[in-house]
Amino acid sequence: MIKTASIYILVLVTSLLLFWACEPCDDCGPDNAYPYFNLSILNKTSLDTLTQDKTRLNTEIAAVDAALDNPENAPVVDSLNNLRKTKSDSLALIDGLIKITNKRTISIESINGETNLFENKNGGDSLSRFKIPLNTRQPESEYVFQIEFSNSPHSLKIEYQLSDTIINSKITKSAKNLSVIEHQFDSLAGPYGCKPLSKCTSNELEIYVEI
Repeated sequence: MIKTASIYILVLVTSLLLFWACEPCDDCGPDNAYPYFNLSILNKTSLDTLTQDKTRLNTEIAAVDAALDNPENAPVVDSLNNLRKTKSDSLALIDGLIKITNKRTISIESINGETNLFENKNGGDSLSRFKIPLNTRQPESEYVFQIEFSNSPHSLKIEYQLSDTIINSKITKSAKNLSVIEHQFDSLAGPYGCKPLSKCTSNELEIYVEI
């Protein structure tokens, strides 16, 4: 098994079985009847590692193919075929993991120390988009995210304007003018998804981050 991606592969192999069969649920997570914002996360670090491993595997498979084409290797052709199959199986697994990672399918293990906050329709906790609830008692929210496959937490602080409204027949708060004050992600884009931002509710907006 590929050393640089072995831990990632072992943990995510179950995810492959789940998410090839059924896509994550966009409506899973917190109920819509209060303000939230949408968060999508790309594990760019893992994606880069997987891409490097894919390139290396393709190179190694090409070398095995060249060896198989050499008549002098006839005595070891069975061993070469087994080696090619092993590397091809690893490549298929890497391709599957790259597909999942590119879809931003990931798990938030905790927010501000609270766990088990999200569930997809398969019963797992990996999603491609998360509805992150806002603090309706003040015009700012601070979050500390612990994300799977990340060794360190990532913080996010946002601000917004609150007003009374009705969502899904419930009297609640609405948030507009959502903006990011500070963050500790490798990269962040947004909020986006609606224009003009000053007239968009937070529920319509998405923030994209990379770890």
